[in-house]
Amino acid sequence: MKTTLLLFLLLISSTLFSQKFTLEGVLKDQDSIVLNGATVYVQSAKDSVPIAYGITNKNGEYSLRVNAGEDSKVIFNIASLGYEPYIKIVNVPQNGTLNMGYLVLNNEIEELDVITIIARAPPVLIKKDTVEYNADSFKTLPNDKAEDLLKKLPGVEIDLDGIITVNGIEVEAINVDGMRFFGEQKGDIALKNLPSNVISKVQVTDYKTDNQKFTGEESDSGTKEINFKIKKGKNRATFGDVKLGYGTDEKYQANANVFKLIDGKQLGIIGGTNNINLSKGFNSLPDTDTSNGDIKSDFVGANYTKGKWNETSINGNYRYSAQNRDYDKISYKETFLPDLNYITDSKSNSFSDSDSHTAGADLKFILKPKNNSSNKKVRLSNKTDFKSSSQESGGTVKSKSYYDNGDLVSDYTSNSESSSSSSEFKNEFSVTPVLNNKADYLNVSLGTDFNKSDSDSQKYSKNVLVNKGQTIIQDQINTTGSNSSDINFNAFWSKELFTNFRLMPRYMATVNTKNSEKYIYDFDERSEEYSDFNELLSSESKYVTTTLRPALKLRYQYKDFRFEVEGAFTNTYRDYKDKLVTERDFKADFEYLTYSGRIRYKDENGYKNITLQYNQNVDLPSVGQLQPLEDVSNITHIVVGNPLLKPAISHNARFQYQNNLAYNNINISGNLKAQFVQDKIINSTITDADLNKYTTYDNIDGDYSYSGNVAVSKSYFNRKTNINLNARFNASYKNSLSIQNAVEFTAKTTVLKPLFSVSYAYDSKIDVTTTYSYSKNNSVYDTDAFNDINYFVQNVDVNSNVFFLKNAFLSNRVSYRYNSSVGDEFDGDAVFWNAGLGVELWDNQATLSLVAYDMLGKNNGYRRSVTETYIQDVENKILEQYFMLNFVYKFGSFAGQKMNVKGKNRGGGGSRGGSGRN
Repeated sequence: MKTTLLLFLLLISSTLFSQKFTLEGVLKDQDSIVLNGATVYVQSAKDSVPIAYGITNKNGEYSLRVNAGEDSKVIFNIASLGYEPYIKIVNVPQNGTLNMGYLVLNNEIEELDVITIIARAPPVLIKKDTVEYNADSFKTLPNDKAEDLLKKLPGVEIDLDGIITVNGIEVEAINVDGMRFFGEQKGDIALKNLPSNVISKVQVTDYKTDNQKFTGEESDSGTKEINFKIKKGKNRATFGDVKLGYGTDEKYQANANVFKLIDGKQLGIIGGTNNINLSKGFNSLPDTDTSNGDIKSDFVGANYTKGKWNETSINGNYRYSAQNRDYDKISYKETFLPDLNYITDSKSNSFSDSDSHTAGADLKFILKPKNNSSNKKVRLSNKTDFKSSSQESGGTVKSKSYYDNGDLVSDYTSNSESSSSSSEFKNEFSVTPVLNNKADYLNVSLGTDFNKSDSDSQKYSKNVLVNKGQTIIQDQINTTGSNSSDINFNAFWSKELFTNFRLMPRYMATVNTKNSEKYIYDFDERSEEYSDFNELLSSESKYVTTTLRPALKLRYQYKDFRFEVEGAFTNTYRDYKDKLVTERDFKADFEYLTYSGRIRYKDENGYKNITLQYNQNVDLPSVGQLQPLEDVSNITHIVVGNPLLKPAISHNARFQYQNNLAYNNINISGNLKAQFVQDKIINSTITDADLNKYTTYDNIDGDYSYSGNVAVSKSYFNRKTNINLNARFNASYKNSLSIQNAVEFTAKTTVLKPLFSVSYAYDSKIDVTTTYSYSKNNSVYDTDAFNDINYFVQNVDVNSNVFFLKNAFLSNRVSYRYNSSVGDEFDGDAVFWNAGLGVELWDNQATLSLVAYDMLGKNNGYRRSVTETYIQDVENKILEQYFMLNFVYKFGSFAGQKMNVKGKNRGGGGSRGGSGRN
């Protein structure tokens, strides 16, 4: 408390005695054209630390609020791609305003990356359609990873499911120095293992496919891509860490990572083990999140990458993982059906022991023309992936169901165990020639996917039906095996017929074949062996699916507008044959036309992006939904298909808006979506008085939904303070039709979700992020058979870091959750507090920290699910309170120089981060 008070007083005193002024002016080029999107920023004349930054608007204007502290002079900088950098030392004005007037930037003879010229990089730099964050300007803990750094950046959010968004737009790919890391597109290994303090810059761009990057096509994804640029000199860096942790209740974690980057090559080796529910990486301070069950994990991996997307490149990677999982669950479920309400209490526990081997190789070979003025080039690509896995699992379930008057209806128990193994081999070969200087290109690819799986299982279940005085027992063993192959061919041609008008035909053909065997034997009480062959549940099947899809897209570019229309005809033929039960045989032929269209506006700097689009999705019925024979593998739930099912067609319209108001450090994004479903495929279930279920499938019309969201982020930056504000509002309305117990009904569901977050960092001493979210859910039914549903869920998360003394730090992560609908059986409140107290040792090469998980012991595994037919409360076994002592040793060098991990360079508003030439 005294430390916090002292820092607060320091903040007040520095504010009172600092010199603040506004620096403004207008930028033009040599042709007197105003410069939009140039980076303007101010540095301290004493130590070159950035103390203010801004971006020029469409009129070339800039206006910076500068806190000069006690400095009498500051360094004024201007940086813009294609122009010589402007640097000038200016005196701090006494009247509070310094107008630089009209400044002219000279054209640069050889266009360079402006960052290489600047002694200290600004916190944010906008280069055309790329937003570049200087990593050292944002505070992280000594042992934080790349994922933790992302959470500090303006406009970046990571939800509980690990989905990353930038200003409300989802991130689709993560790269390291322009290359895939361990062959992963989503970059989970990079996010959880790369130390944050080795990252120089975080670059955010529109996501592009490999073909779009190679051919120079603009992105049409509507999503983002992040690239981590590693600190290094002369393209050389070696770094890593060794981490050990041991705590109460024999909790442990250990990790070792080694990374080497040299001349466009990456080599990475990772390995670890833990029993605190981590699948990858090492947490110096666990997230405020519930981990269900007890999970022990071991993993090891190696990666080699050479070459970026525009070079001949190779990637090879291997990963091994093993997990032991134990789950316990208690549930209380109230089911509401027409003329039938009942309650089910159940307990279950399960385990699974699994291991997997994953390997991949990705080779891209680029043939460039001898004539440097020609754009003709060819890329040959071959990607191979292999995976092998095995698993042992089992579990028990005990449940009792009662009518709402308390009378017992059924008493069900089951025990099961199984072992399985599987392997998969995938390969894709493609050829992409760029045909001329108009960037016409052809892409042809052939993909193959082969799978093999085997399993053996044993299941015993007993269902006592009280009303009938009947007991149904199912005791059987199951042996299955399958082999499948999937061959697909794709061809795509992009041809400019005349200026800005492109013709883009595509042809796709796939053939999928699957041979399966399933043999089930019931227990014979006379022989006391599993010798009674169950022909009704057994099968020997061959399933063949062929799909042909020719399509044609037309594109026209007019100034900043792009217009696209596409039509496709799809023919899917299915042939299913079963040697044991011929009643399962069926043939189905689906033919349908689909259309799509898009209008997009994008300004030349990529600041504003507006899209209006329409498309159709077709959902074909599955094998089980088409087969007319009853599936009685579950004695309490019998399922039968409907061979007359039609495909479900959804019509989707979407409006997207993105705007980067760089001049004001504001980002705005939003979207509206409408969906209308024709011939929706639904489960039609009848539950009898003994609570046995009978399900078939049907088509129904009338489903539609509307949804939308808007997100706004604003950042403030000065000499010592960094503030980020984020606000988001999501709303949805859904009109959903269903059939239960032969009664058709409609549910109208409205969901409102506001979210606010504020992050504040001061002088590398205090760092606090607070997030509040609220979700209001309301469902109204057009029948008295169901009760309307109305509840809300709110969450408050607070993450704080305080640095004190010389090398000590205190970290806290607190989360509060409340669900208003959770009933008396469970607790709707949950408070989750993780804390860590640490110190950096040995010239900041090591860190020792004491971590407390669930300090208050108040976290719980309670969850509620609400649908039109039931309300279910679940209590899951979770990772319980523990205390752990962690030790981390960091090592590494850049261009032969010892890696800089000193506490004073952790980042934040007063950071000396950034570098000169990269």
